Amino acid sequence: MGGPRRLRPVILCVDDHQTGLDVRKRLLEKAGYRVLTAISAHRALEVFREKHPDLVLAEHVAPACIDGPALAATMKMLKPAVPVVVYSADLVWPEDMRSADTFITKVVSTDELLRTIERLLHTGLTVAAS
Repeated sequence: MGGPRRLRPVILCVDDHQTGLDVRKRLLEKAGYRVLTAISAHRALEVFREKHPDLVLAEHVAPACIDGPALAATMKMLKPAVPVVVYSADLVWPEDMRSADTFITKVVSTDELLRTIERLLHTGLTVAAS
């Protein structure tokens, strides 16, 4: 999806809180994924263009100056085949989700998060896990 196929899918995690990034990175690496992180939208777009992730997991109301849905829209314009998951602790309006493949809440179980990622990576289906 956007680069040479790798044995371990690469996930780009975007959040403006380093602690949240660190937790998600450890969780996803433990599940067998390679994980890239970005603490700003600007950096996320650089990584997205240069490293060709297989999936993006972006916080809804973050990454410095641009929110998750706007970041998702930009990424979808650049590489429509790469799934983008937006997550939030807050209520998300339908218009915020037009460009994302799915939305998950921050309180979703680890198992459900991993199932959602797996479905998006392997089937390309849009799923809802909230």
